[in-house]
Amino acid sequence: MDKSLVNGLIGGLVGVALTLLITNYSVNNQNFGMMRMMGMGRGVERMMDEDECPVMGDKERPKEMGMGQMSSVLSKLRGDEFDREFIRLMIEHHKGAIDMAELVLTNSQRNELRQMADDIISAQSKEIEMMQKWNSQWFGE
Repeated sequence: MDKSLVNGLIGGLVGVALTLLITNYSVNNQNFGMMRMMGMGRGVERMMDEDECPVMGDKERPKEMGMGQMSSVLSKLRGDEFDREFIRLMIEHHKGAIDMAELVLTNSQRNELRQMADDIISAQSKEIEMMQKWNSQWFGE
């Protein structure tokens, strides 16, 4: 097998493993809500269900909706009501992704993850701006 292919596979596996570790063991308050929205890891859900979070202690727990809850809310709406709520929830979701990506830039030395974080920040910031513009044009908000 070609050495560059093997190195690429190993790098990919290491990247996936590191991403899973970051998402499952992050102690940043904002990440618990974001990870819950993205449906990542029952471990986070278990921690958030306890009377006192073992990582966050007595701090107030995040109140964000999970992705399933967001979809449930949206499934009951139609027309402008749906559009407005979809935009609101997607902006919230994208801001959480940007927060997580900024943590990569602060805490990771891996160029692949740092590049991915830059891409996430750039793309999702543009999408937030686009959705905010639509929200203003369509709903005056």
